[in-house]
Amino acid sequence: MRPNINGIQVPFNKNTNELVEMLDCELPLFQVACEALSAKNDKLSFLTLVSILEDNDPFKRRIGIECLGNHVMFEKALDCLLSCLDDKSPYVVRTAIEIIVKHRVVKSREKIIRLLKARDEATREMAVAALEYIANPSDFDLVLNLYSDKNKKIRNLAPYIVFATASGINWNKAYNLMKHSDNEKARLISCKLLYKFGTEAEKNDVKLFLQDKDGHIRKLANKIIKELE
Repeated sequence: MRPNINGIQVPFNKNTNELVEMLDCELPLFQVACEALSAKNDKLSFLTLVSILEDNDPFKRRIGIECLGNHVMFEKALDCLLSCLDDKSPYVVRTAIEIIVKHRVVKSREKIIRLLKARDEATREMAVAALEYIANPSDFDLVLNLYSDKNKKIRNLAPYIVFATASGINWNKAYNLMKHSDNEKARLISCKLLYKFGTEAEKNDVKLFLQDKDGHIRKLANKIIKELE
């Protein structure tokens, strides 16, 4: 928990009722009150933070979901969290994604996948990043397609999620697509895929990586060579 926000001390010493009264104050005091409420372990503090998600002010909704994510009773609000992924404000949506990643909320998977088509690029990027923690093997082809996305940041994130969803059945598809990539992250993941899933015969292809300009890739390639000897 933060001791202060923008120079304003968080009033952890106040009881829940006092903090609830502070919510009628201007936004800076509202925010520190919410922060303090997130540290309480009672039902009133929890329900108060949940109620903020219905506020007309998107900044207050964003603060509410962020603080709710720190509350000890957070898991009771999972449906509310999922609703925040449909919020009109991209700031609220992105904060909800942050909480999803923090708590590894796998239940959010379908909505996160839908956000891959969001108009807001920052939201798309965060949705892709979240997939590393909540995607499952059935998402492999979807994730592999992200490797060709027009957004450079998404293209850079895709290899890691590909690795997280790959299996002994489909890994070759990703390996063949990325092993000659100009992106060292993609080449590293290709080498990792080969190491994890390749047969002894397939691992002979590791010679491709022995002279790679990236030291991490060369190190892994040499490790594979030694294990083959």
